[in-house]
Amino acid sequence: MGDRMSDSIIQVDKIIKNNASALTLVNPTIQGSLGSSIGKTVSYVITDTDNYSRIACDTTGGDITITLPLKGNNIGRRIEIANVKGGTNKVIISPNATDANKLSNDGLNVIWLPKIGDYAVFQEDATSGFWEIVSERITSQLRLYTHAGYGGTDTKIPRWTNLLESSGNFFTENHSTGYSSNAKGLEVTIQRSGKWGFTWGGYFFNDYVGFTLNSAQLTTGIVNCTETDILSFDYAPNDGFGVPWTGYLKKGDIFRPHTGAANAPGGGSRSVFTASYLG
Repeated sequence: MGDRMSDSIIQVDKIIKNNASALTLVNPTIQGSLGSSIGKTVSYVITDTDNYSRIACDTTGGDITITLPLKGNNIGRRIEIANVKGGTNKVIISPNATDANKLSNDGLNVIWLPKIGDYAVFQEDATSGFWEIVSERITSQLRLYTHAGYGGTDTKIPRWTNLLESSGNFFTENHSTGYSSNAKGLEVTIQRSGKWGFTWGGYFFNDYVGFTLNSAQLTTGIVNCTETDILSFDYAPNDGFGVPWTGYLKKGDIFRPHTGAANAPGGGSRSVFTASYLG
């Protein structure tokens, strides 16, 4: 039995040695180890050979920009970037200038980590041609309060007066221009495909309230809109209401709160809207 085991070990050893010469490492320095972690308090450009697999960022002193290396030189490399300490400042993740618009399969050119605990793990994907996000916890959230009537042209789309929070860059919104111009109601445009959650709660007088997606029927009450435009709706009697929606949205989708009656009286400060990226 002992001789047979020794012979097997010798054969396996020969196979490994005979085939080792055929292996090609794109970047032996990186792919030959698990990499190491480093902390940063200032902006940093990751290189092909620094061997870092995790960049932990302290944003106490201000925003920090972390620039990824040239993706063509880093096939298969995984890099985690995290916001681990700070206050109101953010980590800004940017690609190498040669790889503009190559962050995630949405083709983003910058990703923010605005909150402590946010992180993203990137891996160069030769198939897709992007720095793909393979793991993440990224905050992107909008919070508005105080009902402010409706758009002058979008008469079924409400507006809000006050901005409580706007963090992250996975959406754009027209809160500021929409409110001051008195033309459009609120619209949120998605910049990062994925799971999103929206809630709207408050106090209304006998009206239908809900959400529509990519609708052009902005002067039509929500219950009379094309059904394929409607994500959710409910009837709010002369009382409080809360209407949620959660699901997948793709980059370029436009999400709106939507009501039934034009310029129906609202509940003032008792109207709160939240949009959150869920991953």
